Amino acid sequence: MGHTLGVFDGHKGECMDEERQNTPFAEGPKLEFELLLTQLIERAHEVLATQMRLRNLISATNSVVENLDLPTVLTRIAESARQLVGARYAAMGVIGEDGQLEQFIHVGMEEEIVAQIDHLPEGKGLLGALIQDPQPVRLKTISSDQRSSGFPANHPPMESFLGVPIRVRDEVYGNLYLTDQVDGVFSADDEALAQALASSAGIAISNARLFEESRYREHLSSALGEVNRQILANDEEGAIQSLIENTLHLGDADLACVLHARPEEDILVVDRASGIGADALLELTFPLDGSIVQTVLLDGKARLFKREESHPLHGFLARTGMGEAVLVPFDVDADERGMLVVARRPDSPPFQTRDREMAESFADQVTLAVQRSQSRDSEQRMEILEDRSRIARDLHDHVIQRLFAAGLSLQAIASGLGPGEPARRIMTQIGDIDETIAQIRQSIFALKADHQAGSGGLRARVREVIDRVEDQLPGPPTVRFLGPVDLMSDRQVTDDVVAVVTEALANVVRHAKATVVFVSVSAAKGNLSIEIVDDGVGIGPDPGLSGLGNLRDRALKRGGDFSIVDATPTGTQLSWWIPV
Repeated sequence: MGHTLGVFDGHKGECMDEERQNTPFAEGPKLEFELLLTQLIERAHEVLATQMRLRNLISATNSVVENLDLPTVLTRIAESARQLVGARYAAMGVIGEDGQLEQFIHVGMEEEIVAQIDHLPEGKGLLGALIQDPQPVRLKTISSDQRSSGFPANHPPMESFLGVPIRVRDEVYGNLYLTDQVDGVFSADDEALAQALASSAGIAISNARLFEESRYREHLSSALGEVNRQILANDEEGAIQSLIENTLHLGDADLACVLHARPEEDILVVDRASGIGADALLELTFPLDGSIVQTVLLDGKARLFKREESHPLHGFLARTGMGEAVLVPFDVDADERGMLVVARRPDSPPFQTRDREMAESFADQVTLAVQRSQSRDSEQRMEILEDRSRIARDLHDHVIQRLFAAGLSLQAIASGLGPGEPARRIMTQIGDIDETIAQIRQSIFALKADHQAGSGGLRARVREVIDRVEDQLPGPPTVRFLGPVDLMSDRQVTDDVVAVVTEALANVVRHAKATVVFVSVSAAKGNLSIEIVDDGVGIGPDPGLSGLGNLRDRALKRGGDFSIVDATPTGTQLSWWIPV
């Protein structure tokens, strides 16, 4: 019985061992193993995901740094960052020299939606905060941040946000903005990846800027060399045109023009223009006195002018649709100044320092071209003067002397004939010879006229005055110019002479009732004089003509004098002279 019990007990023990193995307490190690295995698999997936993201980061970095075209680089940075962290939208904000948002390159948004938005971000609100404090910003929802200023009309809704700065050496070049992560929120890993890409982007931007700058300097040097070649070839007109076109191209501008100041008329005139609206600007004038243009001309320093500024030049920008312009003054000589204007449309990026420096370099070349043109014109005028002197000597030494000798011979013959028809006819011929001699002397100074300056010379302007009043007189007045009147008068003297002739002829028309008018303008012995004689009723004992006082003041101001007397037997003789 004991044996039987022992066997039973042994069997019972085996059964008890099997039961213990099937109890819940035996499942603990198995569950722990499965948990560890699950964690291992998850870690493996995380490693694989991390490895994949690192590969994506390397691929994104290679995509960013493999191109040297700056606009392409900026677009690739935004697109690579969007794909790298799984964002729906991405943008690259470039900070300008003034610390404001200069460019905004965006990806992920359809063009139709972009066209409906009132305006792209301007660097305010949350974007502006990132500009002011260039530190990474990661938000679950944009609206939860108090710095957020909302979205413009028709802008698609956005939730999560990630922003990181992009540095080029010690300079914050811009910021990388990412919104709407596909999993809902941006993680710390997303932020780390974005920062890593931003570091690579800074290197890529630096290389692209250096490449662009070297290419820009090469084009600038080539343009200046071409202009110098044209100047040395005496093609100043072509040089100035090349300067304007190169300014338009290198400055990435929409309009470039050259303006000349006319202080005596208080205006600024558009002399040359190229680009958008150039044809409408030619010969356009703007007021000069008290304007920003006059300030720039006097200071001699370039200045940026914006369309928002209140100034008559606003009409210049508004007429062509420009948004801002760089004004660069240049000097031609002590009395003549000009200005090179380079402008862009409102939707274009603002001008940078290098644009102003380029315009200043080209303005110096404009000065050189104009000065060389004037110098060459002066040489040509000197050649004309020398030629004129030679012709004058030949006329005086040969033609006039022979006519004078012929006149004396005829006069001697007439004296020997005594009174009668033959003697009278000979004396008439002598008078014609004297008139011919006078006309030759007058023509000496009109030979080889300088057409470029002649239209504004004293002779031309006096004849313009006479042509205006000729139809109000009984007959054309007799006009005589004696001596080098054009050479001995500058612009101010010419203005005074024109004023004298205008006032005198106006008085003849209104008061003299004359039938014959004689006008003489002469330059001799350092004086420039005007004499106007008519056969009218005379001035009487008290002329009472206020305009004559102005003529006297003009003469006295220049150290000359003025007089008006009754001629004999009838008429009036006006005399006005100044030293020159």
